[in-house]
Amino acid sequence: MRARLAATALTLIALAGCSGSPSSEQSTPAPQPSATGLAQQPSVKGTVATNKKTPLSLREQPTTSSARLIRIPHKTVITMACKTIGDTVSNGVKASNVWNKVTYKKKTGYVASVFVDGGDSAALSICQEKTSQPSTTATTRPPNVEQAIVKAARSQRGIAEKKNNCNPYGGCMPWSSLFATWAWNKAGNVVPKFSFSGDLYAWGAMHNRAHLGTDGVGPGDLVLFGTAPDTPKTSTGVAIVTEVLADGRLKVIGGDYKGTVAERTVALKGIYGWVDA
Repeated sequence: MRARLAATALTLIALAGCSGSPSSEQSTPAPQPSATGLAQQPSVKGTVATNKKTPLSLREQPTTSSARLIRIPHKTVITMACKTIGDTVSNGVKASNVWNKVTYKKKTGYVASVFVDGGDSAALSICQEKTSQPSTTATTRPPNVEQAIVKAARSQRGIAEKKNNCNPYGGCMPWSSLFATWAWNKAGNVVPKFSFSGDLYAWGAMHNRAHLGTDGVGPGDLVLFGTAPDTPKTSTGVAIVTEVLADGRLKVIGGDYKGTVAERTVALKGIYGWVDA
């Protein structure tokens, strides 16, 4: 890991600060991700599509092993708040790792989208919540991990999504974060599979790897676009740095750029922070 004293100092400031949009990396504390933004997201109606004898399990987390909160009968109309990534589940026709967040009879949890008509709706927002196990993720990095990340990311150049944002790195949803976490994990730099870029910044902050602005950024690091990590409107995407150019700009590679994995040159303006590889 590269020595970045100035960036580490900024991290300490960020972790001590309160939420808000950063105006300068030297003076503004980092905003904290908000889980309350879900109330402002558009909800979508769906219908449980299991069978007459098999109700749908509403689970505490988007995993088949988590606690069942309640069973939802076949053909029940439910309201989905958002979608996220979880265990892969098959309905016998197709398999998906997309889960929907649902409140049913005052219990809030997750249902596998393959059992909901409309569960993969493009109108559903990404759930804006931190991972349930951020502190247990390994933070050690293998030797030469930066080069390995760049190599893994570049191996995917030109790969495109299919209809409705369906991509090979996760479910049918915006996928810049899914691609970034795929490349890091492919290189042995273990990180949870996040579907929302703001959660990547929050995870980095928990492990002293998140920084405001761009001071100290280098190849293999993640840069976050937008103004703050709070919601998809303020944290609009993420890409992997492949090169720091002499003119101060960055070469980055990312997923979901015009529907493909693409490498491009970007200005520093519009980047609110970065996460250390």
